[in-house]
Amino acid sequence: MRAILAVSIGKLLRFLVRLVRPGGGSALPGVVANKLDPQLLSNALSSLDLGLVVVSGSAGKSSTTSYLVNLLEAHGLRVFTNSSTANIRQGLVAAVLKQGNWRGRLDSDIAVLEFDEGHGAVLAGELDVRLAVLTNVLSDQLDRFNDPDDVIEMLSKIGSAAKVVVLNTNDKNLAQLQFKAPVVGFGLSSELATISNPVYALNFGSHPVIANFAEAGTDCVVLNSEGKTKFLTTGLPDHQALNLAAAVAALHQLIEPSTSTIAHVLKELKPVFARNEKVKISGVDVTIRLVQNPTSFQLNLDELRSDNTPLLLMAGRDIHDPSWLWTVDFSKLDRVDIVGGFNAHELALRLAVAGIEVGAVIQDANSAADNFLALQGTGHTVLFSADAMRRVRRHWGLAK
Repeated sequence: MRAILAVSIGKLLRFLVRLVRPGGGSALPGVVANKLDPQLLSNALSSLDLGLVVVSGSAGKSSTTSYLVNLLEAHGLRVFTNSSTANIRQGLVAAVLKQGNWRGRLDSDIAVLEFDEGHGAVLAGELDVRLAVLTNVLSDQLDRFNDPDDVIEMLSKIGSAAKVVVLNTNDKNLAQLQFKAPVVGFGLSSELATISNPVYALNFGSHPVIANFAEAGTDCVVLNSEGKTKFLTTGLPDHQALNLAAAVAALHQLIEPSTSTIAHVLKELKPVFARNEKVKISGVDVTIRLVQNPTSFQLNLDELRSDNTPLLLMAGRDIHDPSWLWTVDFSKLDRVDIVGGFNAHELALRLAVAGIEVGAVIQDANSAADNFLALQGTGHTVLFSADAMRRVRRHWGLAK
């Protein structure tokens, strides 16, 4: 009865919020439903035959989760996931409200959920976790976490709750962790490591050797399974190869997959929304890229081409400490057509000091987006932080 009440009120709230705010409505319904029935999430997940998979780490969570979901669905499984990437408790409860029935039950075989590091460390202790995928520990989230050691401790708690752990063996912060459960590794090939090796949180300790199960190579994922090496090509850019390797490694711990099915999925995969996503808005082709911290900002800047114009950069309210913008190297740019978002003036100042021409500074995210679409050019490109991304996607009718 408690679950029915929580779900009924949650679903009604979700409907009402979305009438007022299309594309929104995950936080409030999730908070209310969780208050009414704190066991709603755990009860929903406990009913799934193949259990719960969690994906966490500083970066790559959304892409890894999406790729694993695609691979499992291609093998005929029904997957419950938080596709909106709302990865804290209320967001996960909201996903149950969206996909579950009036009793909060899910018509799925398995759950694959992206976990925020902090919230996930608590949630993992409450849930029965079959497998945990740990992506990396970066040092550029100090506005959220005081120290990389705190993130390492959080991911250690998430991994310790799982029956199997799949982790990034290139990251010493993760490779040094000790788990009672079996540990499976994934990582970059030596060739790809020289091209796009992520910069992990500094660690002066030793680097333990963990047997790799899936290795990311240039334009491919290499599987080392049953003594056989198989090369599976992918149409995604190199910087996503590590996330693909993580998903493939996890897949082999969950089911006995078909190599041909994996190969087909990898060739057809599309980027997760706002991760180099291609969209058409009011007849204009636009490439949109999410930047969440200095590392991802730098990666996206480095991948820009000369024809990615006009260019819109947006710094939203989620950048609590704009000083980190000064750690990003913008020297590749000659001009930014529009700078927008709540922290637009801080970003524009950083660009001005770097000697980069700025066409206009428009703090309101929606106005900046509209003015951007009106600019002439064939390579419209947006780089924006999460807050600005959510506002603009909703304004453009792209919100999930």
